[in-house]
Amino acid sequence: MVLISLSLGGNAAASLRQEADSLMAAAAGGVADATASLEQTLRGQVLAAGLGPRLAGTWRSRIYPPTATKASGEVWTVAPLIIEGFDEGATIVARNGSRWLAIPTANVPPRSWGSKAPGGHPRRLMTPVEVEAAFNRDLRMIQPPGSPVAYLIMDQLVAARSGRGFRQATSRRLAQGRNAQPVLMFVLVPQVTLSKRLDIAGAVAAVEAEFPGLIESHFSPDQP
Repeated sequence: MVLISLSLGGNAAASLRQEADSLMAAAAGGVADATASLEQTLRGQVLAAGLGPRLAGTWRSRIYPPTATKASGEVWTVAPLIIEGFDEGATIVARNGSRWLAIPTANVPPRSWGSKAPGGHPRRLMTPVEVEAAFNRDLRMIQPPGSPVAYLIMDQLVAARSGRGFRQATSRRLAQGRNAQPVLMFVLVPQVTLSKRLDIAGAVAAVEAEFPGLIESHFSPDQP
């Protein structure tokens, strides 16, 4: 039996370490590019589907600090239920025995308006109950004969001086020449069907396909 012993000299070992470091640096760069690409692709899908920049902006990404053996990133959404509905298609019905889903109009104030409840998000619109509490008045329901939808109206409101939103029609505001009017707050529907308008799996597959090239692009041209 012949035993062969192989040892690496200092220069060879240093070269291997340098090569490993270069590979991990390229992998980290590729992960960063892939993460950013996936986030932008998913945001672009939402915009192309006509779902608006606000929902597109719910996609977020994070790059984790690379280690000697690992490079990773993450893409997620802060509105997973909405995104999932448009990715898979879904029918949403009223809960808790209610007949109607209340769809807020642009006239509904944000939840934080007129409320001191902790944790109120300035972009979350009020529910019908919260609107009634904010204006100290009941909503009035209108359902045209034979119509599958109904409407919730708030009576006796005046336009805000800023031109944004409405306020109660107090005697002082009426004395200022502002006219009281009924305002449409919610459209009531029995259910809402979300058609499939996103393709998250397709976006992920596309980034996976380009990932090797992204890593290669981070190797220095003068490397052996």
